[in-house]
Amino acid sequence: MSLSVHKALLEWNKKVTSHLYLGSILLINKDVPKFETHFGMLDYDWLLRVTESRKCKSINPCVIRYVQGGNLSLNPDYRRKDFYMIMMQIDGCLSGMKKLCGTRARYHYYMGELKLARYWFLHSNLHWKNVLYYVTSFVPVVRKYVLKKYRVFG
Repeated sequence: MSLSVHKALLEWNKKVTSHLYLGSILLINKDVPKFETHFGMLDYDWLLRVTESRKCKSINPCVIRYVQGGNLSLNPDYRRKDFYMIMMQIDGCLSGMKKLCGTRARYHYYMGELKLARYWFLHSNLHWKNVLYYVTSFVPVVRKYVLKKYRVFG
């Protein structure tokens, strides 16, 4: 039995949500909630609200997401707001919180903020990739290679 899109979002089920973006969700366009305005337009919050009370289907990605210098994903203010908004939404879901900490760690790793990256890696899931990113954060040459070869964030 597959998880509903809403439940998968709450649990950060990688199978369902790893490529769930605005362009890969199918829903009836009736009484769709507006974007959240207190923190800014955050996709995760909107996806939770839009999937909560209606039938939705996650479809194969219709978009390919690239993270480059000008993306909102790399904006520090947006990342901070996004993190706290998601923390409020998944309050009490330990697995979701650990995955969120891993995402935050990879963002700081990508941005070169290595002390912050290490802090968040220590609070994330004990996953072999997180352990390797943590270890390579102490070796600049290896970190550069990792960033060049692998999609760390985005």
